[in-house]
Amino acid sequence: MSEFTFSFNGEWKGGRSGYGHICTKGLDQTVSIGAEMNGPGQGTNPDELLISAVATCYMMTLGIALDKRRLPYEKIVITSKGTVTDDSGLHFKEIIHFPTAIIKKDTDKDIKEKILQAMAQAEKDCMIAKALKGNVEISVKPQLKARED
Repeated sequence: MSEFTFSFNGEWKGGRSGYGHICTKGLDQTVSIGAEMNGPGQGTNPDELLISAVATCYMMTLGIALDKRRLPYEKIVITSKGTVTDDSGLHFKEIIHFPTAIIKKDTDKDIKEKILQAMAQAEKDCMIAKALKGNVEISVKPQLKARED
């Protein structure tokens, strides 16, 4: 059994209108409550970080799945949207991924179907999505797009 450890350092000053700083191996960022939630909107915020983590995990999981299945694609482009609600206290309600696999124009119909299946399965295999299961509804609305030559 393997274990992997990740670390985080942070500091915070103030209340709701305060700000802070977070640092990981690959991230060095100012943080505050988002302007959408009447905060100062400096740097990023936990809501953006959560959706970024889920979307990045999905994107990487999908890339790995397509590679393992030897399914041809040029690249994956993704937009994800998260909804926070204050119904019964603030909480993440849902995250929707809108991934697009860029493929060659002459890609076989059977291959296209297998790519779409992999796009649906990747959300179920993503470890960050698994950590949120039962708390945040996560869905995928995949599409394919032929490469512009």
